[in-house]
Amino acid sequence: MASSERSLLPIDIIEEIFCRIPIEYLTQFKLTCKQWHDLLKDKRFIYKYLDLVQERFIRIDQTVQIIDPVRGARSSSPIPDEFHNISEISTVGHCDGLLLCRCNDTRSRDSKLAFWNPFLNGIKWIKPMDFYLTNDFYGIGYDNVSRDGYKILRIFEGELEDDEREMIGSCEPVIQIYDLKSDSWRVLDNDATLDWCIDPPCKGVSVKGNMYWVAHWIKKPEIFIQSFDFSTETFKLVCNLPFECGVLDTAALSSFGGDSLSLLHQRGETTKIEVWITNKLNDEVVSWTKYLNVVNPDLPALHTDQDLAHPSYFIDKNGSIMVWCEKVMKDEADDYVRVSVYEISKDGIVIKKFEGGRCDLRSDGKPFICGFVYVPSLVPVPE
Repeated sequence: MASSERSLLPIDIIEEIFCRIPIEYLTQFKLTCKQWHDLLKDKRFIYKYLDLVQERFIRIDQTVQIIDPVRGARSSSPIPDEFHNISEISTVGHCDGLLLCRCNDTRSRDSKLAFWNPFLNGIKWIKPMDFYLTNDFYGIGYDNVSRDGYKILRIFEGELEDDEREMIGSCEPVIQIYDLKSDSWRVLDNDATLDWCIDPPCKGVSVKGNMYWVAHWIKKPEIFIQSFDFSTETFKLVCNLPFECGVLDTAALSSFGGDSLSLLHQRGETTKIEVWITNKLNDEVVSWTKYLNVVNPDLPALHTDQDLAHPSYFIDKNGSIMVWCEKVMKDEADDYVRVSVYEISKDGIVIKKFEGGRCDLRSDGKPFICGFVYVPSLVPVPE
């Protein structure tokens, strides 16, 4: 239990010191005194600290691995007990260190949604309004009223897998919103129809409470950035991509600088990489600027299988690009996915940072991406 004694240092000095301490050590100070305990539970400090934390990668397999390629550190912890009857855990959204995970239950064979803070190990199971389906797309964010007023967007476009069609029959496209504080779903618009589709390998990215995806028109070839504003609960076309994207190309989306987007483009035929960044997303017109160009014939193909999601990546505070990629491998015993982490410097120099190990294929024999950009945080999962 926290001591009732107060620190000899002024609280504002303590706060500045805490902001410079790695989060892994920060939680150990909660038991030092009541003043420190209260500071580490204070919502204002939690979000101030969160905005300073460097992104990392999280890998969810038989264990939870957090990899910090910038510091060259990694940690491993057991899967929480709540996930012991789950055969597959796939992250479908991330905001403020909170992961939205789709889980397959080994007993009921049903899909479930879990809202999870891997650092604090808080988990909230979210029951569906009706059912969850394989082809659902999700977004996670918050409105301008309160940053901790988290909401989940579910988009179902009406396409069913064979086993789902056998079980459900048929169903219409639907867009739903879940409010974590009220613990309830509602249909956004009964008559909503979308004339665009999210690019399936794109998991999307949450920036300043809004969600962004790479998308394309259903009846036109153009590819663009689509957003969902959780304050107004409306979709918006943000901007077109700054390049033409071929069938074998990779176009992976990430955040940049806290209020912008970045886009990694690798051409499938040449493995050439370009990275683009936008101006601030709240500007009236959003446009792209080329951030990096790498022409290297020895550069690996980052997106090696059409069943894999696009590689996860982020731009660190020194301007280097950290890329998590997976490749399907074959050996005499079995097929598996090999994980690698690369650093691409601002000068275009490519360095392999980690061999992140191997993971098994999914139960249907297809590969899946198990590494995601992640920010460890002190944000509690809403009860």
